[in-house]
Amino acid sequence: MDYLQTLGQILREIRVAQGLSREDCSEILNRDHLAKIEQGRQALTVAKFKTLSDFLGIPQSLVLFAVEARLSGQKLEEYLVRSDLRLKEQIAEGKLSDEVYEDALRGVRGKRAADTQEAILKLQADGMPKYVIVRKLGVSRSTVDRYWKK
Repeated sequence: MDYLQTLGQILREIRVAQGLSREDCSEILNRDHLAKIEQGRQALTVAKFKTLSDFLGIPQSLVLFAVEARLSGQKLEEYLVRSDLRLKEQIAEGKLSDEVYEDALRGVRGKRAADTQEAILKLQADGMPKYVIVRKLGVSRSTVDRYWKK
């Protein structure tokens, strides 16, 4: 079973466990559209997924958690333990955080630009001339000129 099929199967199981028909969900999704999603023949947008999850009374994260557990062939309890360890690793590596990472708002180029600016200003403060900074950092003269404090 692939990801979409597994997601569809789990959404169907949640809907049926609550005694809801596809007709009952028609205010959220067209009946035929929901059938295709549950059969894994059609993807759904994040917005529709949120709306459907809210209607079914289950957070999207838990639905996706169940999908990943099933695809990995693990029981939910077992997958929970392993996921907890992976989450802690991701936090320790700085890949996930509770706080907004401001440099991410600027993207990779923005972060590199900030790092380059910091390096240029430090080398300038150390008294290095522009041509030495150009060679040392491997940047253009115009980049050094842009960040040079006058």
